[in-house]
Amino acid sequence: MSRIGLLEGYEPEKARKALDLLLRDRNNEFKELAESMRIPTNSEEWEVIVLKFCLEFEECFEMWTGEEQPDQTKTYKCMSIMREIAKGKKTVTELSHIENVAYNLYQEFHNIYQRV
Repeated sequence: MSRIGLLEGYEPEKARKALDLLLRDRNNEFKELAESMRIPTNSEEWEVIVLKFCLEFEECFEMWTGEEQPDQTKTYKCMSIMREIAKGKKTVTELSHIENVAYNLYQEFHNIYQRV
């Protein structure tokens, strides 16, 4: 089974096509996130792992900025995500840059997915 099927709420074929289109222009950003999270870019479907991270980061952003009180599981998941991307960073600016890259990749993926 392809890892693209692990993206909840997305049709696998449509998600694969959207990801491939996104990678044409944003391959460097995907590699930057993979390097930040120590995901080897020579591993199978590493791009899907990075995309899944971006989608999870978006959930965290919505939780942080939303009105509703999040459940403990989501809070823990988001803190784990933040800890993973914060490893090795020396400044808040570096961390913020990675967050922005993840957020922008999510936005672009979502826009492409809707058009495909």
